[in-house]
Amino acid sequence: MVGKVVRFLPRRERIAREAAAALAHQLRLFPEDQFPKWAREQMLNALQRLTLPDTTQPIWGGGFMMLGKVQCAAVWAAIRNLPPELRPHQVRHAFDLVLLNLRQDTGEVMLTRDQIADQLETSAGNVSHVMATLDRMGVIRRERRRIEGVRGQGMVVYFINPHVAWNGSLEIRKDEAAIVAPPLLVLMEGGKA
Repeated sequence: MVGKVVRFLPRRERIAREAAAALAHQLRLFPEDQFPKWAREQMLNALQRLTLPDTTQPIWGGGFMMLGKVQCAAVWAAIRNLPPELRPHQVRHAFDLVLLNLRQDTGEVMLTRDQIADQLETSAGNVSHVMATLDRMGVIRRERRRIEGVRGQGMVVYFINPHVAWNGSLEIRKDEAAIVAPPLLVLMEGGKA
């Protein structure tokens, strides 16, 4: 008879994860019109990282991400074919960061523009250009999340195109894929006129 192998989790860590999961559940029950959406999403992202840290599972640490070989090769090829002024190396690094930081239930990238800038060791403005390139290629999509009491369009939030990759359940992926068009992944012309 073979027993089930279970990863040891210290009591303190187990209690912290359970509390984070319970808090995330309660936050989802709180009426959306009484709590700013941007704050709710940032808190849920932080709680997601506490509930499912990368060390949780030995094989699929922090969950799993589905990315087909053909699709991945197509994205990499499109990035390699970018003209030098679009910074293909930074675009590739940003794409890798996107894949490593997906929220399982929504496909939202759990990094802010400033956090991506820190990882790429570049300015936040340059990150905007790099992420805009991924957006034009159809790899990601950007949304604006309004912040109550702050003027302007709101904070940019990035999501992976579900036709490129997804993180989480197949049912969510099918629903998202039905809404979002597949990426074009076209070579972007540029250079001297």
